Amino acid sequence: MNQVFFFTIILFAVVLANVLNRHIKFIPLPFFLIGLGIVLTIVPSYRNFAFDPSVFSFAIIAPLLFNEGQNASRLWIGRTLGNIVSLAIGLVLVTIIALGITVHWLFPIIPLALAFAVIAIVSPTDASAVNAVNESTPLAPEQMLILSNESLFNDAAGIVAFDLALTAYISGSFSATGAAVDFLYVFFGGILVGAVLGTLIVSLRAWLIRMGDDEPIIMVTLQLVTPLLVYFIADELELSGILAVVAAGIAQGVERDRLRLTSARMQMVTTNVWEMLSGILSGLVFVLLGIALPNVITSSLKSATGFGTLVLIGVVIYALKFLLRFVWSRFLVRVPNTKNRLNDAAIIALSGASGTITLSLAFSMPTSMNSSLRQALILIAAVVIIISLVLPPLLMPLLLPKPPVQKNGQHVWVRRMLSAGIDAVRANTTNRAEAQVVADTLSQQLILDDTPSRRHQRVLFRQTIDVEKATIEAMRKAKTITDDEAYYYNRFIDLNDFTADQRIWKNLWLRTRFTFHMGSMYKDFSEAQNAFLTTPINLEPIFWKRQFKAHNEDIIPIEQAGFDAVMDQLNKLESNANRSEINNIRRFYRDRHRRIKVDAVDGDIIYQLFLDAFHAEYTFVQNALSQGQIPSDLAERLQQRITFDELTYLQNRESFQV
Repeated sequence: MNQVFFFTIILFAVVLANVLNRHIKFIPLPFFLIGLGIVLTIVPSYRNFAFDPSVFSFAIIAPLLFNEGQNASRLWIGRTLGNIVSLAIGLVLVTIIALGITVHWLFPIIPLALAFAVIAIVSPTDASAVNAVNESTPLAPEQMLILSNESLFNDAAGIVAFDLALTAYISGSFSATGAAVDFLYVFFGGILVGAVLGTLIVSLRAWLIRMGDDEPIIMVTLQLVTPLLVYFIADELELSGILAVVAAGIAQGVERDRLRLTSARMQMVTTNVWEMLSGILSGLVFVLLGIALPNVITSSLKSATGFGTLVLIGVVIYALKFLLRFVWSRFLVRVPNTKNRLNDAAIIALSGASGTITLSLAFSMPTSMNSSLRQALILIAAVVIIISLVLPPLLMPLLLPKPPVQKNGQHVWVRRMLSAGIDAVRANTTNRAEAQVVADTLSQQLILDDTPSRRHQRVLFRQTIDVEKATIEAMRKAKTITDDEAYYYNRFIDLNDFTADQRIWKNLWLRTRFTFHMGSMYKDFSEAQNAFLTTPINLEPIFWKRQFKAHNEDIIPIEQAGFDAVMDQLNKLESNANRSEINNIRRFYRDRHRRIKVDAVDGDIIYQLFLDAFHAEYTFVQNALSQGQIPSDLAERLQQRITFDELTYLQNRESFQV
């Protein structure tokens, strides 16, 4: 139970870090994750955490690289194969040999075999780290493709070299010929086994699809266990489990390309599951680094080498790695559609960020080796990672051209697209109640990017209540309504104020109250039960409508007068500063007005109106694209939004019929 709670807290840290990163974008996500990991060490049970290296490779590295493999573009892998081989294999091997020898010469305290091992640890670039750099300083698509494909394949080369160097250190002997043979056996053997197993599993999935068994529970589960199964088999054969899962991932990507529009539901669920799992696993690694970092620093302060020396070694390794990467990219890498090779080389060198794989390899060092030495190597790897994440946001703006100023950003076109759908729905004058449900639902999306002030919204809502009460009082004085009607309608308005706040305790109190009243009114347990299970904001208009009818009175004309007065007041109060608050209040009153006037809405008509709205949005996007008003990538994002809205509606269709 303690271990379950331990990882639950770490998952909460991953969630919190992602929330913080959404609001503080200039700080890369890994720093939030590492920082929260350090904060967790305040709790005693987190201070002496030790992770099994074999579990780390099996449960974290394998799924991450499998996902990278299946998401890799086979088209661009073929087109940039020369760059991939150059960066992912050639550069990694040269870096390990050249820097390993140099680091051992500069810092003899590090044995030669471990020098090779530590360079192998920091050589691979990481896709999530590269993406973090790209988010803060967007790269050209051609540059990003090269870096993404490199990060997929150089992981394997670095990991195989790391295993060989570690084996040499533990055994105390090293043979260049034997190492070369072992490298080729482990490297190409892993690729072969992974490709074969991946193809077999793909064939099994294809057979299940033909049999009509492509349910997400079957297909997604089978895909999730694929990297674990492939890694285990390859590892048992003493081959590279990492290369095996990469090859299996590429085979899975080939299957997805073949499926195209078939098994669409399964593909969408699979994509969402892997996106979430990849984010969790990547975040988990950095949180664990934060948890381990205080112990690592404490151990280095006590060691003979010293904390400052270890940090210096990390800085030197990064500087040498950057220099070699820059020279290599300048002469042996060609970026398509660009002419400034010097600038491209600097960008590629600076964007080679280390991250998840480097941390995973550092943690994968056997616990049987000297504890202080193991902690020292983890600290060196952490220094390289931090530098590789800090420098790009600072230096990259000097190398990249300033992005053109977008006069009409995505949010503007989203509003225009949604407005097209709303206009299409409001054009339907036959089914006004149903049209209002759909229009209000679409209108709600117009303010999703705004954060309404709860306090300001309460002030505005009190003003609308005062206006409605004044209107009812004027009707009472004019003898348009009776004193009794005015009294009970004012109670209705007061409960509106209570209901609209939607706090949990108020919600529960209202459910209890309506349950008692409905049960007493109809002397029926089922009515009382339905009242308790119905949201108060939905039940309240219906309840008061029945109350008025029971006294031979009609609430509809009274509510109409109050509604008109409130709408006029909201129109007068509305401004750019309070738009989101006004829209929330307006939606509440429109929903109340509809429920007072109509007992129920037709779900089939609502369905048809949603289809009309989505069709109008698609047409809007198509026309804007054909007229050259928006680029294709923006059109794609708008289309995805419409598709997700359609799926969300279909999954929650029943909620629109109450």
